[in-house]
Amino acid sequence: MARKAFMTQNERIEALLNRKPVDGVPFVHKGYSFCASNVGIPKADIFEFPEKSFLAQLWTMEQYHAEQAPFYTFVAYGAWEFGGEIAWPEDRWASGPSVARRPVQNLEDIYKLTLPDVKTAGCLPRMMEFARLQEKYGTQIAFIYGSPFTFCANLCGVDKFLEWAASEPDAVHHVMRLMCDHLKQVADWFIETFGAERVLPRVASPTDGLISPRMYQKFVLPYRMELHQYVLDKGVRHIYDHICGEQNKNLPLLAQLPWGDPGILSFGHEVDLLKAAEIFPNEIICGNVEPAVIVKGTPDEVYEACRRNIEIGKQIKSGFIFMGGCDIPASVPPYHIYLMGKASEEFGLYN
Repeated sequence: MARKAFMTQNERIEALLNRKPVDGVPFVHKGYSFCASNVGIPKADIFEFPEKSFLAQLWTMEQYHAEQAPFYTFVAYGAWEFGGEIAWPEDRWASGPSVARRPVQNLEDIYKLTLPDVKTAGCLPRMMEFARLQEKYGTQIAFIYGSPFTFCANLCGVDKFLEWAASEPDAVHHVMRLMCDHLKQVADWFIETFGAERVLPRVASPTDGLISPRMYQKFVLPYRMELHQYVLDKGVRHIYDHICGEQNKNLPLLAQLPWGDPGILSFGHEVDLLKAAEIFPNEIICGNVEPAVIVKGTPDEVYEACRRNIEIGKQIKSGFIFMGGCDIPASVPPYHIYLMGKASEEFGLYN
């Protein structure tokens, strides 16, 4: 019989963030669209209506005994905020809003961009409304801080932006500077509203994984270094980053960034967790069961994949949080989410 846990998932994560011991591995559920289908609302509501989104996530996290920390996310951030248009998800496969019209169609458009008003642009008013719900319910207050390279690619399309990174570096640096300044203004708004020690900047950087270390050092590292140091100097305690996909070659460069005390880093299934722990010895490591297994595997395969992942994660000295390797789509069988929670209870307790 498994030994009974005494800490809640939220208590475990709070202890990890304060470098205190925990009785078991915390379980985090990342599946925004699944939360919508789970409580019977359209997927678009997760992104369009903050209160519906917050409650759908909160109820789902409670149901599956995961950390209760709803978060406002927005696919393709940057395009809408800088004057483009988005389309809300309607079909059963969409994972979030898509870009209907990009604000940058050609190279000249880059130089026409101006800094948006953070209090009115794109999804930002919704993100602030969501943050006020986080404050009301006493959950983690977070804001999208992002990788400026990933967000800049959203302005014109990934293929075009990668081409310009090779052929038009001055234009890329120009728009990177603009995006970096915008994200600082977002950080200022949330820090001034809630206080630096109460907010968590959250980063996702999928497009960053498409470039070589040489390009990464040129176009990504300096701007991210600046952004990280900016919020840490203001008193922010932790930075979270989901390092999406296959970014193994760029991990040593990411290790140069300051993350707070500690930082929180989650990884795709393509990254070996113990190798990540070697590269980031002071940060909390999160992950990273392959989402395809969680969605398409048999119950036995899901449960075994979770067991293996938890047993590996328990070896990490700096702290481990159990979750999927990326967002879990709405098509996942609900029983498989239950199995993730069950595996964390069965195998996650420390001696």
